[in-house]
This record gives sequence, structure tokens and C-alpha cells, in this order.
Amino acid sequence: MSIERLVELAKNIEDEKLREKTIELLKDIKLTHSELSKLEREDPEKVLTPFGVNGRYTFRDLLTHTEAVVKACISLAREIENNYGIKIKKDFLIAGALLHDIMKVYEYKDAQPTNILLDHSSLALAELYKRDFPEEILHMVISHTGASTIPPKTIEALILHYVDSLLALIELGLKENYPED
Repeated sequence: MSIERLVELAKNIEDEKLREKTIELLKDIKLTHSELSKLEREDPEKVLTPFGVNGRYTFRDLLTHTEAVVKACISLAREIENNYGIKIKKDFLIAGALLHDIMKVYEYKDAQPTNILLDHSSLALAELYKRDFPEEILHMVISHTGASTIPPKTIEALILHYVDSLLALIELGLKENYPED
């Protein structure tokens, strides 16, 4: 899986400014704050992150997970709009889904935590704020785990939270129920 597949998904963002900012960050993932820019990052194509529930863990590929989350969010948004008449801000949903875990490149190296002080959500919040992303996307990124002190408060944040959680559980089940030979 390459970052280019995520860039292709970002091209679905209709707002030109948001699309360009999202693609720019995907193509060159870096922290621009002077205190954070000294942190080392892993190649996004190599990042494996742990996920666990009730003492069971698996490792997931960051880019494959992100692609699946974005596609599922788009599909779910379409169904919500069609069936319930709720207008979804798809540009925000796509950008938030693409960027929600992107700073895991700083949090994990060789499938091990780097023991940095801030987690991926906090790093992403800081960077997206510095790059002047809309508040709704900042909210989606910081609330996507749902366990934070900031629960999802918009329909887009709620979609991202539940899709991300569901796919993480599926990834855990795949490893347990379908081990590699």
C-alpha cells in the first residue's frame, strides 16, 4: 500500500483549498512546530500500530486501515444522506478520515511505541491547527477515539469514530480467526 492511494482518495474533496492542504500533508507528513519538528518519524508505508481489546492485540498497517476507514465513511455518509435526509459535510469527513491517524508515524517505529509525550491525535490536532484546518476537522481528529475527554459532537465525527472503531475490531478478529499460515 502506498501513500498515493490515500492521495487519490483526497482528490474526492471538492473544496480546492482543503483538498490541497490535505494532499500536501499526506505527501509530506511532518510536524512544523519548533518543539515537535525534532521528533523522528517512521516511513508511513512501514507503520504497524497495535490495537487491543480485553488483553488481545493485533498489529495493523496504517495506510491500509486509513484507506478502509475513508471508503467506509464515504459509503456510510451516502446511506445516511439517502435514508435519513441528513446532509453530511463530505469534504470534512474525507479529510478527517484521511488524517485521523496520520501522526502515528511519530508514535510507532518497528511496531513499537516511541514513547513520545503526545499521542497521534494530539500531534495531529497541533499540526492541523498550525496549518489552519477547519475546526470541524480538528474536532474529528481529537475525538475519533471516543475515549478522549472530547466525545464526537458532529455527525461527521460520529461517523469517523464508529467506522474507525468497527474496522479496528474487524482487524483484530481477522488476525485471531484467520491466522497466516
